[in-house]
Amino acid sequence: MSEWWECLLGDITEPIKSTYIPNKEDDYVYLGLEHIEQESLRLVGTGSSKDVSSQKFIFQKDDVLLGKLRVYFRKVIQPKFSGVCSTDIWVLRAKENVNQTFLFYFIANWDFINTADVGEGGTRMPRADWNFLKTTQWFLPPLPEQKAIAEVLSSLDDKIDLLHRQNKTLEAMAEALFRQWFVEEADEGWEIGTICQLVSIQNGYAFKSSDFRENGTNGVIKIKNISGGIINIENTDFIEDSVIENVDRRFKIESGDILIAMTGAEIGKLGIIPSTIKSLWLNQRVGLLKEKFKGAKYLAYLQLKSEYGQDYIDNTATGSAQPNISSTGIEDCEFPALNNLFIKNCALQIDELYTKVIFNLGQISTLEKLRDNLLPKLISGEVRVET
Repeated sequence: MSEWWECLLGDITEPIKSTYIPNKEDDYVYLGLEHIEQESLRLVGTGSSKDVSSQKFIFQKDDVLLGKLRVYFRKVIQPKFSGVCSTDIWVLRAKENVNQTFLFYFIANWDFINTADVGEGGTRMPRADWNFLKTTQWFLPPLPEQKAIAEVLSSLDDKIDLLHRQNKTLEAMAEALFRQWFVEEADEGWEIGTICQLVSIQNGYAFKSSDFRENGTNGVIKIKNISGGIINIENTDFIEDSVIENVDRRFKIESGDILIAMTGAEIGKLGIIPSTIKSLWLNQRVGLLKEKFKGAKYLAYLQLKSEYGQDYIDNTATGSAQPNISSTGIEDCEFPALNNLFIKNCALQIDELYTKVIFNLGQISTLEKLRDNLLPKLISGEVRVET
């Protein structure tokens, strides 16, 4: 690593503070911390500058955006468009002799994130301190190697993005078919039933807090693992084999299972388990949709994630500070009571689409794990790439 060079963070980048004054006539893309998914290096949505009521920062295509509120660890992205963002986000741009995409992965590396956490300031809402960070020392490879590292990591992210886009198309097709069958072509004479004809909701197992471990082979899926319609099966708590021996197999989670959050701020959020061979188990207050015939869980999933379904859950949940909904409460969500053969035919068509979605989710999970394992090794020089 003799050709690597030591530098201060302030030598390679500084926050850009080009400010934007709100103008209701403008319509730029707006990004807040709520639009950046934790840890995944992906966006979960965007907003509009028309909804912005205070001064914000302007960012350009390929700038690195990093959330500086430390409760939002590793919220970092490199958008492929320009817009405005919250002032709780740093806009970072590489200086001379630093590749911009390499800077993105350098900032996304846990070594950097953990360093930012050490230097935080404030008590009510701790923020990373740039005055501290800019003086931290780092070793960087020469520019050609930076570009090579960026190409390796971005090629993985490009494949991940492609799979996400494919899934978005597949889910849009499933939603369109569902809407056609049960909304646009609905008969006013149809009787009203519930999704209980499609699925039953099974609650998770009440593991003890003392059971959980940071590492292991038996992952536990909690509400925190449900995000953006996907179940994060990589960042889980674990339980030992000795605990599993006393847990009924009905609490074991399989590829393609659909889960729903039954309490708290995330109540009603649903996600699908990617294709996996991991040993995964269901925690309490997370519901599992157990289908009564092939594909039925996807019809229930589409009903529950629809605007009607989410409104139903919000209105049915009890408790204000900590809303809750029971298994029966979810099962009572309305759904047309139709000829069983018709519903089964619809379910089979939807099942074909989601079989592809689940396979893609498994590929995404594998690629993200590969990227996250490779990233720190490339950034540190433990693994080298030819230039």
